[in-house]
Amino acid sequence: MNPMPHRHLAGLKAQVSAIGAGCWTIGGPATNRGTPIGWDGVDPDTAFGGLVRAIERGVTLYDTADVYGLGHSERLLGKLLRVAARHDLTISSKVGYFAGTARHAYHPLQMRAQLATTLDNLGTDHLDIYFLHSSDFGPHDRYLPDAVDLMRTWRTEGVIRAVGMRAPHRFAEEWAVTDGPQAAETRRWLHLFDQVRPDVLTARYNLLSPLYADHETDIFRFAHRHGVGVLIKQVLGQGLLLHAETSANQRQYSAGDHRSTDPAFTPDNRRQLHARLAPLRVRYGPSPTAMARLCVQYALHHAPDAAVLVGFRNASQIDTIIASLDHPLQADDITQIRAVLHASPHTY
Repeated sequence: MNPMPHRHLAGLKAQVSAIGAGCWTIGGPATNRGTPIGWDGVDPDTAFGGLVRAIERGVTLYDTADVYGLGHSERLLGKLLRVAARHDLTISSKVGYFAGTARHAYHPLQMRAQLATTLDNLGTDHLDIYFLHSSDFGPHDRYLPDAVDLMRTWRTEGVIRAVGMRAPHRFAEEWAVTDGPQAAETRRWLHLFDQVRPDVLTARYNLLSPLYADHETDIFRFAHRHGVGVLIKQVLGQGLLLHAETSANQRQYSAGDHRSTDPAFTPDNRRQLHARLAPLRVRYGPSPTAMARLCVQYALHHAPDAAVLVGFRNASQIDTIIASLDHPLQADDITQIRAVLHASPHTY
């Protein structure tokens, strides 16, 4: 068992564990203004055991949000911080998505209230990264200037060390000057990036992420050019990439589980995904452990300057993810994966 590797996270200017604990899952089921945003089947004690195991296995990066379980995830992580050395850890949370009051999520009063609640939930006096969780800044971006000013003020005061921002799921900088379907979204995001000037981005990347042509600047190349760090999320496809499709896992989800309304979790879509991944299961093994190794190593190989956030429910899942670090993929593995899943680079 090799020691946990670390990566230098640009923007934060700090070393973090290559694997970070993504704490969305452990928030449990929840709804945000009627929209399901949580996860079923989470036992708090078992989830806390996963956090403890992560510390034991060398994980130093923990990502949560005020809206994950409507504070439950933050409070579980806060329980860990009471028994762990805070200065050894990188803790990130988020603001801007919670819709629990009449005020807009980015109204200055609401942002101050949410930050105070987050710090109280975590039992800490600062965050290492504070993410703007949503790109909705009100009509005509009414709350954008105040939100940016607050984040910069908190960074200057040391209440946060770095400002974070979400990247689009699909992004090439060059799309902004085309008339393609992603042009407007790309221009909008580049405008927000220019206004916010974040230190760290979160970006979705996994086996199914599109490939880009050589002339296209994807989010990782873009971030590197701007000196911005990247945390990779959804490397396991929210668990869909791990498990072979069977009648046993065609389960029903509660009204507080986001999978109850996510089209990716319908039986038809899961069957299609199973067929698409079948050649990889034959080559690398059908078990969740084998697929976890494939998912994690694929992301780490693609972005050597980024850290990977992985969701979990218990200590066993933490062990499975970290065990994958002992078996890196080779160049021919990457070629094989892309040949199976992507016929050609994805362009618009």
